[in-house]
Amino acid sequence: MKSILLLCGLILTGFLSIAQHPELENIDPHKIEGHMRFLADDLLKGRAVGSEGFEIASAYVQSQLISIGLQPAADDGTFIQPVPLKRATVLPEKSYLSIDQEKLSWGDEYILSPYFEAKVTEINAPLVFVGFGVTAPEFDYDDYKGVDVKGKIVVYINDAPASFPSNEKTYYTTGTVKYETALKNGAIGVISFMHPENNRRPWEGTVSRAKNGRFLWTDPSGNNPASHPDLKAVATFNSDKLESLFGDQYPSFKYSLDELSSSKPASFEMNKTAELHIETQHENVMSSNLLAEIEGSDPDLKDEYLVYAAHLDHLGIGRAVNGDSIYNGAHDNASGVAILLEIARTFKSLNPAPKRSVLFAIVTAEESGLLGSDYLAHFPSKGKEQMVANIAMDMPFFFHPILDIVPYGAAHSSLGENTKKATEYLGLGISDDPFPEQVIFIRSDHYSFIKKGIPALFIKSGFKTVPSDTIDRSKKDVEWRRTHYHTPQDDMNQLFDFSAAAMHVKVNYLIGKQVVNDSSKPSWNLGDFFGSKMGKK
Repeated sequence: MKSILLLCGLILTGFLSIAQHPELENIDPHKIEGHMRFLADDLLKGRAVGSEGFEIASAYVQSQLISIGLQPAADDGTFIQPVPLKRATVLPEKSYLSIDQEKLSWGDEYILSPYFEAKVTEINAPLVFVGFGVTAPEFDYDDYKGVDVKGKIVVYINDAPASFPSNEKTYYTTGTVKYETALKNGAIGVISFMHPENNRRPWEGTVSRAKNGRFLWTDPSGNNPASHPDLKAVATFNSDKLESLFGDQYPSFKYSLDELSSSKPASFEMNKTAELHIETQHENVMSSNLLAEIEGSDPDLKDEYLVYAAHLDHLGIGRAVNGDSIYNGAHDNASGVAILLEIARTFKSLNPAPKRSVLFAIVTAEESGLLGSDYLAHFPSKGKEQMVANIAMDMPFFFHPILDIVPYGAAHSSLGENTKKATEYLGLGISDDPFPEQVIFIRSDHYSFIKKGIPALFIKSGFKTVPSDTIDRSKKDVEWRRTHYHTPQDDMNQLFDFSAAAMHVKVNYLIGKQVVNDSSKPSWNLGDFFGSKMGKK
């Protein structure tokens, strides 16, 4: 009898829970698939920034924003926020890197980064190996301690000590933090490389993308604030060719690797001089974000905004793989845009409207360094400066039913409690980052908002299994990244589970629904690393 009563109670509770959010019943997996099929079609040729395919994709998404009934949210009363970009491309035939007067091989041993401030830049300076290039007083760690790098070129590994907590470690792997640390210590150039045991970025892909140049956004004064002009030359080295870089100091480097693996700084003078000569071609490119809103219903809260973001761009046309050269970007990130549109449609169905306002941002140039979202975070539309939280959708992974999620960023703010409540309601688990070595925490648009002190969240599916599973889901993710990520094979010929995609809509929507209706705005956890470093910006 008790069992029957308990079952009846659970059933009743379930019906009551459904009644709390009846709009979830109308989330439509077919709409997600339909959006993806258009955005990832060969017609759009990979949606590269500045291309006709990107503009077609943008026009399609704008039409969907209108059909949902959203209001334009850019400054001129339209959906379009212009994002001025500058593209800089190295001319390999006119540029070179030599060590002790011996020229090395472009594309095989190294590539050079473009210089944004002039057509030609050149330095000739001693080399100093500085481990990870990290100074982290919070963890009593400093690769620069005991070495003089003033007027020199620093050489470092694109990583951070393994002893650092996962997300804090990703902070110290970012190029901006490493560049600023190098400049603070007086360096004038950088040569970096991936750890020899980390194959996250295949060298062939790195070289291929370098041919497309590098973008930075341009501020209203015509400057590129993130260009780091005092670093006169930056190079990336092939980690398979490090003997060419270190020469007779290679044994010292191998010893340093052992020390660094134990989170012990192991910097040393390389007793070598490098000359870097870089000639750069510059081009102004105008791209755009799309901004739409649902105005809040509470007169005291409607000027505060929850921002949902997903990037529209992908890699365009590039190096052919298996006879295909169109990088369609179905999962990366037609999927995120499609999920954002379905979240927007769900919010629009609410009556009354949410208490806070909701801003939906479909952003450009994520693949070029989170540029569209970073531009939005720096230059919000007039009246929308109070962005209290961000939730980003990017390649969420839905090749199987979702039993758990990995919420990047949830551990740092009150968004973690919102996430917990949403997953409990949906019967989902919460799992830790399964691949901390991939530094995913800093690799999507939510991080642009975190850098401006705004609590943010980015959700991927986890890998819990059910008895009927015949594969290891985590291995499938790793395999997908090896065979499909940033390749032409990321198209619609994949076995997507659109019911799982709908679950992504539900969890991201329910987290946001709490945020927009809570009288208190999201806040950083007391003493949080990111809240302390960025929470007052």
